[in-house]
Amino acid sequence: MRENANSNPNLRQVPSTAKIEFRNVMKTFGSGAKRMLALNGINLTIEDGEFVSILGESGCGKTTLLRIAAGLIPPSSGSVLMDGVAVNKPGRNMGFVFQQSVLLEWRTILENILLPVEIFRLDAKAYRQKALDLLNMLGLAGFESHYPIQLSGGMQQRVSIARALIMSPTVLLMDEPFGALDAITREQMNSELLRIWSLSKTTAVFITHDIGEAVFLSDRVVLLGSRPGRVKEVFDIPLPRPRTPEHRYDARFIRLCRDMKHAMTA
Repeated sequence: MRENANSNPNLRQVPSTAKIEFRNVMKTFGSGAKRMLALNGINLTIEDGEFVSILGESGCGKTTLLRIAAGLIPPSSGSVLMDGVAVNKPGRNMGFVFQQSVLLEWRTILENILLPVEIFRLDAKAYRQKALDLLNMLGLAGFESHYPIQLSGGMQQRVSIARALIMSPTVLLMDEPFGALDAITREQMNSELLRIWSLSKTTAVFITHDIGEAVFLSDRVVLLGSRPGRVKEVFDIPLPRPRTPEHRYDARFIRLCRDMKHAMTA
């Protein structure tokens, strides 16, 4: 099912379970002749506990939108609300996973996971057991004393997810975290991410330009049009959970991928 969010910004009514709200978000960079409109009137509601992927071609403003949601950069106009409160800076209630793992090479895996705890000046000792539990949940038990260079790319991204979850965020924001991985590892990480998400009970916003990845992971997929970024269409994903690799061969999965591909090029 597709919804044309462009024709009516209020198409999806804000429910009582709204977790994140984008209200007419616009973003420009530069000024004068060099002024560039990156995002144009984004209206979107993400419900509590929902997994939503933002899909679009490179340069359409996906990462910019996520950084605004995280409070890393401000919108030029409009606002983002989280639990009804305007977002203007990063908070402890959100975790962010970047395109690269951005682990500190001189810190052990355990020390990397505890970095947000130190940034917020909390007691690292109190969070040590939780960090070890996250490593166990992610299949990395026994690696707490290793350094990033000793881990594969997929393992490093698992560590970055653990770091994002250490503060028990209610929102997990992910910016193409598996884009640099090979196809097989990427599919494995997709399944692993869904397992983690189902256990952590967070609201997830996932940036990708991979159609199959978006369909496999999501409850809904929001397609952004080319620059300036705008909500072009919203796709509901009717596939049952828990998702398994076999769902990629489901006729509904194939049809959704085809419809999204056509919508991206229309």
